Amino acid sequence: MAMGSAYSAVADDPNAIFYNPAGTANTPYAQSATSVARLNSPIGTLSAGALTYVRPFEPINTATIGAAYLTERQDNGGDKDEFMFHYSQEVKVPSLLLSRPLKVGANFKFVDDTAAPGDSSLFGIGFDAGVLARSSFGLNGSMVLQDLNTNTGQPRPKLDLGTAYTWQKWLTGAADFRVRGDGLANFYPGVEAAFDQGLLKIRAGRGFQLNGVSQFSWGFGVNFSPVVLDVAMEIPTGGIHRQGGGYQMTFNYRFGAPSFSGTFVGNEASQAESLRSDIQKLEEKKKDLDAQAKESETHSQISEQNLDVLEKRVRETEDQYRELQKKNEETQFGIKESEIEDAAKKTLPSKPPLIRKPKPKKKIVWPIHHVVKPGETLRSMAKTFYGDGNLWELIYDANKDKVERGLPQEGVEFVIPAPPKP
Repeated sequence: MAMGSAYSAVADDPNAIFYNPAGTANTPYAQSATSVARLNSPIGTLSAGALTYVRPFEPINTATIGAAYLTERQDNGGDKDEFMFHYSQEVKVPSLLLSRPLKVGANFKFVDDTAAPGDSSLFGIGFDAGVLARSSFGLNGSMVLQDLNTNTGQPRPKLDLGTAYTWQKWLTGAADFRVRGDGLANFYPGVEAAFDQGLLKIRAGRGFQLNGVSQFSWGFGVNFSPVVLDVAMEIPTGGIHRQGGGYQMTFNYRFGAPSFSGTFVGNEASQAESLRSDIQKLEEKKKDLDAQAKESETHSQISEQNLDVLEKRVRETEDQYRELQKKNEETQFGIKESEIEDAAKKTLPSKPPLIRKPKPKKKIVWPIHHVVKPGETLRSMAKTFYGDGNLWELIYDANKDKVERGLPQEGVEFVIPAPPKP
């Protein structure tokens, strides 16, 4: 809500069930979220609440399952209750040139809907589906099909196309283009800025248009892992005197997630390790430059000595030239003897050279399972398996729950994922 409904391409928390079911795929922790909202409109006040639970699905490595309940009540308007079951998974599609696996997800739900006060309740079943494509340079794209419901009549099916781009890991711009079954189309832009490694996030965008009232939305999120709190507010763009605006609060708890302080210290330790490596490289470069300077001085002295030697050699060369003239006739005779010997050698058959076949290289099968040895760091493991210590984040992302204060736990088995394709 705080990003102005521009959310389908940045979905990654339990509430993603409601706006892009693909966003929860491959969640590392079991998570539970609760949300309450209250919005005003000329028709009446809308109150909404939601409960969500998702967890990893162990039989499939990258799958997530979950359930959610959503309720909405509007004065002088309709009511709605939804109970849904959720499944999502990461899928590698070789035909798509994506650096990261594709996320797909779906909801199967039961819907109880009342269009207006006094109308009879309509009960039916529904279906949502979503896809989320991600790149290694911060660009995401999404497509969501929602509210394919039977019997209820409301709400109409919706198609949502979204995109998002994250710059320098702290500023994200997002946009959603949403088309409803009756032909109504809306465009929702939004922006999010993250500070202190994600401790605080500030958001703003075009707000949800309840009963046609245009609104501006803004809010913030605080990540005190394992607890995450998000707050959003909406203000009518036509003036605060208009019947509109509202607020929403969401509380999310991640079971078994490391504390934010530990993650913060771990990130700082990794940065410190990177700085130490840079300092060491600079010191080595300085030593090389000092050695080159000394070598230049030595060369200068040697050049002066060589000049004297060359003058002496010129005189010696003149004497040698005279001696060479005398030996010319002997050399000509030697050449003739060599020609005779070469002709004799050519008559003998030569053995063909032996051609050794290169040994086939062993094919590396990813991922690799590696038991952490004493003294090993994320950077040293990246250097060992990838040949580049700067790729340590790949190992960190795949083994977050096995890292304490930025260092891998000794004796724990790590999963080394495949390096990025060149």
